[in-house]
Amino acid sequence: MDTMQAEVEQDGIVSLAANFPSRVIVALEHLTNDERTRVITTVKAFTHHEVNGTPIPGSSSHFVLHAAPEVRVIVRRVAGGSVEVEDVVRPATLKAFADAP
Repeated sequence: MDTMQAEVEQDGIVSLAANFPSRVIVALEHLTNDERTRVITTVKAFTHHEVNGTPIPGSSSHFVLHAAPEVRVIVRRVAGGSVEVEDVVRPATLKAFADAP
């Protein structure tokens, strides 16, 4: 986790990563440095309404962000317009859940 925190500090978005749940920190540790950077910059851009997410059916506040070709970020807009990162997953994981009986 120290490596990820150092990279986040270099990007100047410590407060964003400080709000990540522990499961998201663990997921980030399994990504490449490029994927990790793209997750953080994509979430930051979504927070500032610079990129759109794909709405998750059945929820008006949850979205999927395409951070990298093989990385998706599930986020939730909360009161006041802030964004909470719910999870970081591979597309295959999303497909497995979608195909589950």
